Parts: sequence; structure tokens; C-alpha cells
Amino acid sequence: MPEDLVQKHFDKEAENFDSIYTGQKNAFSRFLDKKLRWDMERRFSRTIEECGDVTGKTIIDVGCGSGRFMEALQDKDPKLILGVDFAPTMLEIAKEILFKKKPDSPCRFAVGDYNDLSFKQPFNITIGIGLFDYIAKPLPMLKKMRQTTDGKLIATFPRRGTLRAGIRKIRLSLHKCPVFFFSPDEVTDMLKKAGFTDVKQEIFGQLIFITAM
Repeated sequence: MPEDLVQKHFDKEAENFDSIYTGQKNAFSRFLDKKLRWDMERRFSRTIEECGDVTGKTIIDVGCGSGRFMEALQDKDPKLILGVDFAPTMLEIAKEILFKKKPDSPCRFAVGDYNDLSFKQPFNITIGIGLFDYIAKPLPMLKKMRQTTDGKLIATFPRRGTLRAGIRKIRLSLHKCPVFFFSPDEVTDMLKKAGFTDVKQEIFGQLIFITAM
């Protein structure tokens, strides 16, 4: 199944993936990230901005990876941040980062497929950054996010038709990792079909950045 291939890829590449955020690479790789992945820095800052004041709020980060968004939010006094990922190695890195920095962290973790999890209460904020790159059919997941979010959804989708999209598809195919791309109209249509009414969209670089309520 495609999900199994994605899980295997990120379990294997967990430390390399986290280096995008830490910058712990050689000088040439850092230069390439600065030139080619500037939109990842932008999505990070915009996500934290859109979260706003999270004091006392509950947040779920779906596809949390190594927990870098959780790290940025845990010092802002949220009630709970739940990180969900189906790559166990990613979650081990996240736990080490977050609890080393803040032993009484409000962060908790769940390993597995978000679609298979159940929650007693809805979350105030749902984050899905870099998640839908690996979801062939996002609509069922978006419907669940609508049902389990009583505030804001913040998410990104990779944009179809860019030069980097083609290059990325070839690169990941060599690692046997599927990746999917979308048009802005497709994204808006899916969000509305999922039940979101207040949908806002920004395009920067290769990304479609959305907030929805």
C-alpha cells in the first residue's frame, strides 16, 4: 500500500528530514535549501502566526514528523499538543527534542494512521503541514478533520505543474515513496466538500497554504 511505502521512507530518512529544520548539513546543502526550500521556512512562520494565542488551547499536529511545529508552540502555554505520525522513528526524534527542552511539555504522541484514531473531544487547532503530499485522496481525511476541529485547520498542499514538482516526483520515486500534487481549485473544492466554509488560500513557492474553519 502507498501508506506503507511512505512510512518506510520516513522511518529511514527521519534524521535527514529533520536536518531541513536544524540546518545540520554541509554548506552546499544549506545553500540549496535556502534557494530551493525557502517556502518551507515561510510555511513554518505562517503556521505559527495562524495559530495565534494558543494559551489553554488543544492542538493536533497530523503528520508531526520530528515535532518542530510542536517545539515552537509548546512554550506558548497550550493545554495539549498531540502529535500523530505513522513513522515511529520520527516520533522518537520528536520526543527527544521536546522533552529535553521542556520536561513538563504539554506534548503527547500517537503512532499510527490518523484516520484510524478516535478522539474524545475536538481540537481547537488542527495542523496538517507537509501531510497531504503523501495522501492520494485527501477528502476522507479532511472530512474527519472537519469533525474533530472546533476551530481552525492549517494545512499545506504541494502545487501541481511546477518544475520542482516534476523533479520531486522523480526523486521520491527512486526511493519508492509516492507523492501527490494538487491545483488550488482542487484544494478549495475538497475543503468545501469536507464541510469547511471559511477557506483562505495563499500560494508561495511550490506550496498551497490554507486556513479553514
